[in-house]
Formats: sequence, C-alpha cells, structure tokens
Amino acid sequence: MDTLAFLIDRFDGKDTWCQRYTFAYRPGMTVLACLIHIKEHLDPTLNFTASCRSAICGACAVRVNGNAVLACDTMVDDLLKIWGEGALRISPLGNAKIISDLVVAWEEKIEHLRLAKPGLLAKHEFSAEKGCRQAPKEMQAVAKQWDCILCGSCASECNKLSDSGEDFLEPFVFTHAARYAEDSRSADPMRHVESVLAHGLWKCVHCMECITKCPKHIRPGEDIAAMRHMAVASGHTDGPGPRHAEAFRTDLEKTGRLNEVRLVPRTEGMASAATKHLPFTLRMFAKGKLGVVEAARLFVADNPPVENIDDLRKVIAPERN
Repeated sequence: MDTLAFLIDRFDGKDTWCQRYTFAYRPGMTVLACLIHIKEHLDPTLNFTASCRSAICGACAVRVNGNAVLACDTMVDDLLKIWGEGALRISPLGNAKIISDLVVAWEEKIEHLRLAKPGLLAKHEFSAEKGCRQAPKEMQAVAKQWDCILCGSCASECNKLSDSGEDFLEPFVFTHAARYAEDSRSADPMRHVESVLAHGLWKCVHCMECITKCPKHIRPGEDIAAMRHMAVASGHTDGPGPRHAEAFRTDLEKTGRLNEVRLVPRTEGMASAATKHLPFTLRMFAKGKLGVVEAARLFVADNPPVENIDDLRKVIAPERN
C-alpha cells in the first residue's frame, strides 16, 4: 500500500483549521472511501455527509483542491494524475454556510428551489383517468434536467454566487425551473420562467462553471439561456438584461463586430450609463487606458461589416434570411 495525505478543512462551529491526515492508501479508492477510513480509524470527530455511495443522492459533494466533486464517484487515482503525489486538500462546498467540517446547510437553498415553483401543472386535456402522456422526443427534451441530484456542485463553483448571492439563485434552481417550463405537458410554462426572472435570470456571468463541474453533465447555463429566450418571446423585454442581449444581437447582425463602447448606454440608457460609468471612464483616461479614438467610437457610425456577413446573419436570424 502507498501512503496518502489529506489536508481537510475543519470547522467546529467556532474555529476553523486545516488538519492533515496520513493513511495507507490502496489504488482504486474513492475520495469517500478515504474519508470513511479516516473517520473509522483515525478521527471519529470528522464530519461529512454521504448516503448512497452510487452517485445518485448527491450528499457527498465536497471540494478537492478547490473543485467540487462527488466524493463517492471520484477516484483518488485520477486526482493524483491531475495534481501529482502531494497532499489533496478536501474542503466543504463553496457558496454555502458551513455547519461542521465538510457539512453545509441546505435550508436556504431548498427555499430558493421553491422559488422555481417545482411541480407540473398539467394541461387540461390530461386527466387521472387518461394519464399525462408525451412523445418520446418531448420527454428527451427535458430528460437531462431530471438527472439533477441536488449535490450543489454547480452552486459551489458559480462565480456570480461568489461575488454576490443576494440577487441570484443557485444554478440548479434554474435547471429545475427549466425542466418544468420546457415540459410539453405543462399548462403554464411561463409560471416557472417568471418566478426566476425576478431572481437573477439575467444576472448569470457566463463563466460556465456550473456546466464543467456538474457530475451528471447537466448544463444549467443553457437552461438559463433557454428561459431568457422564453421570457423575451413572451414580451419580457424591459430591463438591462434583455436590452443588453438585443444590443449584442443588433451589433452582430449589422456588422459582425461588437461595439462595446456603445453597448453600455444602449443597455442601461445614456443617463444611467453616464452616472454609473463616467467616473470609471475618467479614471481610464487618467491612467491612459482609454484614448480619444476609443471614446469617439461612441458617436461614430458602425464599423464596416466583416467578410461574409450574410452567412453570419443566416445563423443569427435564419427566419429573416
């Protein structure tokens, strides 16, 4: 057997510290198997959560070297190939209240989940007697979202939540909203879209960490994009988010180039942009980061279109080409 070291972040409700555990390691062990070994043979005070050991319940999610993983589904051999033979640091999930050691609180996250109004209100044509059927193709459209096990890995690595969670929900909340909004059996899809529209649907910063870290290969970032499209299509076009998307699309369709200088006032309005961004712009001038030419682009005509702009327009707006 080889010797392996885990550096585990501890918390007893008051103090935090990092504790090193060295133990005999055999190839083929998972992170969870190592944690169980530590608790059973080295330190019974170590706290973590786990249940199914089959990557189904999501309870054992932790961070390894700053990356969220399912402990029961992550082979230490694979981690050592990535990080080398040194110690692995095990931490609780990010963007969560820590209760004890690797255990985090879920009460607030579950309350956030309620905002997505999880639960299907079926179309009137369905009944208890006839059932609530859908075609296989329609079922496949939402099958991936149903795979969410509420492990919290996506929320742990979300950069928007790390910056501020006051105006944004956990990525899995948006996925659960999308799975009902896009279900062909739903009598009121916008019920779910509008519920998250008021809680940060347009606040996603597109870091895509929710996609790269999901152990079930769900894509919350795409669910957010799909619901934004549904919101705009249903007439929810007011606000900086929709205006930003429209300005972005307009630039690309017109010239194939994004005019970032003009994007801010078109998104927020000239008065708001001047109030919020003028001090920053002046500091850029003072530091030599913004020249007269760049500033002048705010008032000049658009740049000439890129080569083969018509092909790009067919991709952006196929219905108009």
